[in-house]
Amino acid sequence: MALLEGRAAPAAPAPKPAAKGNFVLQIAAYTTSEDAQSRRSKLHQAGVTNAFVEQATIGGKQQYRLRVGPFPSREAAQAAQARLRTLGYDNGFIAAQ
Repeated sequence: MALLEGRAAPAAPAPKPAAKGNFVLQIAAYTTSEDAQSRRSKLHQAGVTNAFVEQATIGGKQQYRLRVGPFPSREAAQAAQARLRTLGYDNGFIAAQ
C-alpha cells in the first residue's frame, strides 16, 4: 500500500460514442451485378437517389446488396423504410455500418 501512495489511479478508457450517420437499409440482395444495378436504376427513377449496390462475398459466393443510405439515425432509416414499403420493398432491414 505504501508504494502506491500519492499515485493517481489509472484512467478508465473513455466510452465509445454511439454510432451516428452509419445506418443503411438493405432492401434486397442479388446474385448478379446486372440485376442489382437494374433495381438501383428503378429506385433512382422513383426518386430514391441515395440507393447503391455493395458487393459482398458470403460463403464463398458473390452477392450484390441493394442498399439505401446512409442515414444519420435509426429513426431516419425507419422513415425511409416506410417510404420504400410504398414502392413494394417490404423485406428490407436496417443495418449499422
